[in-house]
Amino acid sequence: MIPTHTDTIKNFRKGESEAIETIYYHYKPAVMRFVLSMVKDAEEAEVIYHNVFLKILRKRKELDTEKSIKSYIFTITKNEVIDYFNQLNSNRKKAEEFYTNRIEHPVDLKLEEEALINRLENAIDLLTDQRKKVIQLSYYENLSYQEIAERMLISKNTVKNHLIKAKISLRQYLTI
Repeated sequence: MIPTHTDTIKNFRKGESEAIETIYYHYKPAVMRFVLSMVKDAEEAEVIYHNVFLKILRKRKELDTEKSIKSYIFTITKNEVIDYFNQLNSNRKKAEEFYTNRIEHPVDLKLEEEALINRLENAIDLLTDQRKKVIQLSYYENLSYQEIAERMLISKNTVKNHLIKAKISLRQYLTI
């Protein structure tokens, strides 16, 4: 990967959309390979890359045009991957505690399942119409990205973006 031109970085710092897009697409392949090598999940890697880029975008005015933006991006990426694994570990521990408590303190599973399904349905209802439709076609009808794209007359990347954003929204809603 060749270093990004200094003027592009200066324009990125100013918030010019063309420079933002250039930086986004310039670093995406390398960062995605890096993240995928550790996470092994393309959708999660995409979410991590979006988080990395949002952090860089928020702190763009602090970027030093003389220093390597590449090392800055990969440092943030490494930290995001660490956070991702810490979150997974935390979720795993919570799940273990949950199931341990179920065995030790049996409760009416039917009521809890219904409550969880209701929360999920409420979370899905808060999504935009297109995201609801993509979720329905992907998870309930088990269609591929391509099949969803053809049915909804949108691009495969738009389907992927809707699923990523819907998963983020659902996660946020269900962890509250």
